[in-house]
Amino acid sequence: KDQYWIYHERQQALLCGQHALNNLVQQNCFSPQSLAEIAQQLDAVELNYFASNCEGGVRSKDYLRRLQEGSGNVDESGNFSIEVLRSALLARFDVQLPSIQQQGVSGMEITEIDGFICNRAAHWFAIRKINGRYWNLNSTKERPEVISHFRLAAEIESLQAQGYSVFCVLDNLPAPCTCTAQMDL
Repeated sequence: KDQYWIYHERQQALLCGQHALNNLVQQNCFSPQSLAEIAQQLDAVELNYFASNCEGGVRSKDYLRRLQEGSGNVDESGNFSIEVLRSALLARFDVQLPSIQQQGVSGMEITEIDGFICNRAAHWFAIRKINGRYWNLNSTKERPEVISHFRLAAEIESLQAQGYSVFCVLDNLPAPCTCTAQMDL
């Protein structure tokens, strides 16, 4: 019987966005600091947009309101926005993260999708196909849970019915670990 290793970060603080990304790519490559830097870059781009496109520039009500709101991409507890997660995956792995409801994605066969990022009420988690099986890699769970191909569509529909936003990865995910040496770590 083939053995394989599944990378599964458990919940620490409120960094579930970081855990969801690392679980999705099956390696520890995104840190709170690297995601916070992306959030700051996105905030700067957004503020620059407001400064350039609002009548009154940096004195406009919209600019000042956005400035007063603070970051729209990370909160004080470390919860990151979908734009931070998207930017991180795109920069590191050239991975797109469209909504599963987006045109061109919504009609796809669900078992042809390699991975999912799910979000509701400031909680993020990943579902990923690893060696032909789907795994719920929720960082609040003690261990990964297998989801059968038959059950996958019902699971995604159930998540959406519960108010989850579901995003998907169609290609370019790094291969999961098959190295025996890493399995023993």
